[in-house]
Amino acid sequence: MMINKSKRFHLALNQRGTLSGFPLILLTLILVAAVLGLLVHWFLGGPSSSTQTTPITATSTAAAVSNVQDPDALRNVLDAKLKNLDLVKLQTQVPDTRTIVLDGKNTGVHWESFRLPQLYTAQQLSDLLGQAAAPLGAKLAQPVKGEERPGVGTVYSCLYAGSSLTPVQIDWIVTSKPRICLIIDDGGYQKGAALDALYDFKVPVTVSIIPHTEYSNFLAQDFPDHGVEVMCHLPMEGHDHVPVGAYKEYLKKGMDVEKAKEEVKNGLADLPNCRGLNNHMGSIATTDIGLMTAVCEELKAENMFVIDSRTSSKAVVSKAAHAVGLPVAQREFFLDNTKSPAVVLKQMRLTASFAKKHGLAVAIGHFNVITLKTLKVVVQKLQNEGYQFVYASEVVKE
Repeated sequence: MMINKSKRFHLALNQRGTLSGFPLILLTLILVAAVLGLLVHWFLGGPSSSTQTTPITATSTAAAVSNVQDPDALRNVLDAKLKNLDLVKLQTQVPDTRTIVLDGKNTGVHWESFRLPQLYTAQQLSDLLGQAAAPLGAKLAQPVKGEERPGVGTVYSCLYAGSSLTPVQIDWIVTSKPRICLIIDDGGYQKGAALDALYDFKVPVTVSIIPHTEYSNFLAQDFPDHGVEVMCHLPMEGHDHVPVGAYKEYLKKGMDVEKAKEEVKNGLADLPNCRGLNNHMGSIATTDIGLMTAVCEELKAENMFVIDSRTSSKAVVSKAAHAVGLPVAQREFFLDNTKSPAVVLKQMRLTASFAKKHGLAVAIGHFNVITLKTLKVVVQKLQNEGYQFVYASEVVKE
């Protein structure tokens, strides 16, 4: 009987029964499983022996998104720096969007405008803002230079740009108008008609508050929302008799300098938003160079300024301030040594004449109804005549 080759082959395998110790059918199943595994892995996109793929995770996606800059980031950083420098209140107009030519093409920029205080030059402020912009990859796009504009004054434009950020232009204005700095002393006791009259001024005004008085803390918190700058009116020894305990803080000639610094610190602590200090009374204390140096050193440590009320011709406040590098200015006129509308009007006329001749006058009045209601009328009249009212912080310089 004849048997074909195929049958002889299968018979031979069956007779041996094994291949390298494994049953034939088991070996077949292992091979099939291996092939199927390779096919499945290939169809599902798994890595081959020569290629590796980094999976996309939520973390890597978030990192990619965070690298995209907010177009308004430059504006936000510069505004934060202006706030830190206490310059936001000097803004002259509502911020706007303007179109300029930048790198040969029309570009939309965020625009803001501020009065330039005496404490800084336009170049100094441009450098400070440039330092704030640098971490974003932005910088000053062109040199700072002044431009005379009729009816406005000298305008220094600072343009910051970089990367995909919206450029920001900040203008600093040195006005050609005569300026008046109006300081109202003896704040801290008032509500009612006097306060209402103050809030009706609608021009920059600085109020100096005696610390730890009935409404001192409340008014210091409330004033900035009404455009009023806060200053500390620290009681100091004068020629008039002061009852013991009349003031919580009271500086006397010859007192220990560390004690004096502590008194200054305690007074400032009661007044949120405080930017500087002037003396209440003080015709004796302000002649003590050691005492005034201690006061100025503490104010400098607090990043503030001092105004010499000039209650004595022998006062050394300015001398002490210049010695420690503290910004300072001094009063030219008292408005109401006599509480009379006629006296206030006369003193304001003298103040305006001085400002017109010298460019700036610093005048001090007091927080009473007669003075404030009279001033309410006269400041609006002077503003209409072209005078500009400014804060005490704008007129100080080192």
